[in-house]
Amino acid sequence: MPSLAALAVLADDGAIEIATVVTQPDRAGDRGKVEPSAVKRRALELGLPVRQPVLFDADAAAELIALRPDALVWAAYGNLIPRRLIDAVRGRALNVHASLLPRWRGASPVAHAILAGDTETGVTLMEGTVSLDRGPIVAQSSVRIGPEDTAGSLTAQLAELGGALLRRVLPGYLAGERRGEPQDEKHAMWAPKLATKDGELHFTEPAEALARRVRAMTPEPGAWTTVDGQRLGVLRASVTGGRGVQYGTFELREGVPHVAGGAGWLRLDEVRPSGKRAMTGAQWARGLRGLSADTRLPS
Repeated sequence: MPSLAALAVLADDGAIEIATVVTQPDRAGDRGKVEPSAVKRRALELGLPVRQPVLFDADAAAELIALRPDALVWAAYGNLIPRRLIDAVRGRALNVHASLLPRWRGASPVAHAILAGDTETGVTLMEGTVSLDRGPIVAQSSVRIGPEDTAGSLTAQLAELGGALLRRVLPGYLAGERRGEPQDEKHAMWAPKLATKDGELHFTEPAEALARRVRAMTPEPGAWTTVDGQRLGVLRASVTGGRGVQYGTFELREGVPHVAGGAGWLRLDEVRPSGKRAMTGAQWARGLRGLSADTRLPS
């Protein structure tokens, strides 16, 4: 969305013309209702034509080539761009990627940066190629990862940063004033798409690593453990100290649930019990029954 906004500003300034906006097909939301994405809504507000190919196949590519574009720009599109389309613009293509490439190529760069304990991340404008996230780097901008940043909040911040960088760099790139530099393959790291299983909290890990996992999995796919066989989503957690006990040990401190990690303790600040709304850890703990002093999670 910020990248589209940046392109719209450049178009208003006469620096570019936007031939069309390509976005994913409309899909059902949380309540099953099919609604247009934020990108589609904004494009229509700007009076721009929108295309939503179900598959980015030869026919979809041919439709775009028929528009005779001079360049391509994409951000978080979710599909590989066909070679014939990149060839049609003579390689003049920019991809806005949410990491400091070559670190964290792939589908979930923001979450993996948090999981790894990186202190900074950023955005990269790279020349688009048919190989995933391997194109030459045109420009980068970095930002610190804060102790409270989640994948959701950091993604939003990086989207704004990427839009601002695109607005500054694109005119010079199109004028041939900026060229891409090859990535250093020795430093490449992969960030595969995360699944529900990746959100499970393994209390053998230190509390700091567990807290990072909670932040990295928020809002999707979500961090979780089980209590009495029922899944408990963990939305916010923080690291605390305490006595040395076996990992997974559960205890209440002034009504707030804590779980021992492999080192340190994890305080459950906000949770979502299965089938219920989000609530503070203390609110959830008031409804607990039958947990003894030797309870360990998962249970």
